[in-house]
Amino acid sequence: MKERFFHSMIKEICLEMDIKVEKLSYNWVLQLTKDGKTRHITNYLFDINPQATGTIVADKYATYEVLKSQNVPVIQHTMIFNPSIWGEYVPENGIWDTIRTELSKHTKLVVKPNDQCEGMGIELCHSLREAEIAIQKLFNQNNTSVSICPYYDIQTEYRTFYLKGEVLLIYGKTKPFVIGDGQSSLVKLVQALNLPEKPIVQENLNSLDMAYIPKQGEKVEVSWKHNLSGGAKPTILEKGELYQRIERLAKEAGKAMNMNFTTIDIIHTTDNKLYVMEMNSGVCADIFANTVEGGYDIIKDIYRKAIKAMFE
Repeated sequence: MKERFFHSMIKEICLEMDIKVEKLSYNWVLQLTKDGKTRHITNYLFDINPQATGTIVADKYATYEVLKSQNVPVIQHTMIFNPSIWGEYVPENGIWDTIRTELSKHTKLVVKPNDQCEGMGIELCHSLREAEIAIQKLFNQNNTSVSICPYYDIQTEYRTFYLKGEVLLIYGKTKPFVIGDGQSSLVKLVQALNLPEKPIVQENLNSLDMAYIPKQGEKVEVSWKHNLSGGAKPTILEKGELYQRIERLAKEAGKAMNMNFTTIDIIHTTDNKLYVMEMNSGVCADIFANTVEGGYDIIKDIYRKAIKAMFE
């Protein structure tokens, strides 16, 4: 079986740092040992964050509540519980009054599972009917709850890498798109993008008319989402005024959440405002490392610093 890219990088780092590495639990657990100390890494989760905090960060609504309570700018979330699983948390008048109210205030809503990643199951809804279909679909998949958010007009989404009060990297994400030639269908144009072989890609494509032939010069976004797993392209943000603003917000969020090692996704809206969108306790960077020039060494250095911090 081919070794995972992430595991290969971690083993390389540990060899350089004279750390013993063992694979346990069918390769799910990496056990690191040095100078009588033992630490663990599982599925991009480093043995460095408090357990309770890691659990909070894995929950989109809980993250919103914690950041909001400490006045950190964060995109608004409203929790909708699955009545068949958490009926005791559903209001007497049901869930739809809340959804109608949010839709009337914001005209477009983003419906998302409360505890998934890589953009899976997220839908942009323009009507109550679309919201109902999206929410019911998630409930049918046994999601215990969903979050609904206003649609923010995002100029760029940024990912920040945060370690113990320091921001080590910020990169922006450009949504995948094609430019029409007046002859080729979306199927052919999208094939030329060589999108990642990820479930989110097919989910995104299912919302498009793949037989459509864009006009000459017409730009068609393959997805409204910014996930690298869906084909978005990363670009390292250079130091400057915007970098400093994003860095400052990331540090606020990391401190408020009591996280030691995390990635923090921050949106820059078209009206020049910044909000935390979500945080991730699993620090995954495979696509960045494999697609950005020098990306492998950048991510390797970040992981090296995180492993060093684990043993301090």
